Amino acid sequence: MDPNTNKRHIIDAVFVICLLLLFLISALTVIAIGASIYKKNVAQTSENYAQRVSTAYVTEKIRQSDANGSIFTRELFGTNVLVLQQEIDGSLYNTYIYSYDGYLMELFARDDLDKFYPQTGQKILHINSFDVSMLSPHLVFVSLTSDEGVQDNVYISVRSTGN
Repeated sequence: MDPNTNKRHIIDAVFVICLLLLFLISALTVIAIGASIYKKNVAQTSENYAQRVSTAYVTEKIRQSDANGSIFTRELFGTNVLVLQQEIDGSLYNTYIYSYDGYLMELFARDDLDKFYPQTGQKILHINSFDVSMLSPHLVFVSLTSDEGVQDNVYISVRSTGN
């Protein structure tokens, strides 16, 4: 009988347990770091998405409505409102884009309506502020501020002009 074969020390078991614990701690640390990076990326992507969608929405609405004299601004609800006008079956209709109660809003109504309320519009996106002005008959300036306070200024060219 070999006397060395039956000798087992407690250090052998402790070493294996310590090695497994070290592997477990390393794995959990890598997972925690990855989750933190993922969380930051999702937050940043969400912020960029809201900002880009709001400016893209206004830009696309202006480009869709680009006809002679159909794009202008008007003082309404105590603020400048973007008005996109179109004729349907001989009647004029306006699409109003404005800011109300922390939202970018859109309201579609007949041109001859004098009284309507800003809360009747459709909520589009959550924003902090929206300002629009006609710098010239060919240029619309839009300033949007997101909930996070990021301001985005856009100059949109109007290809057609009024009569």
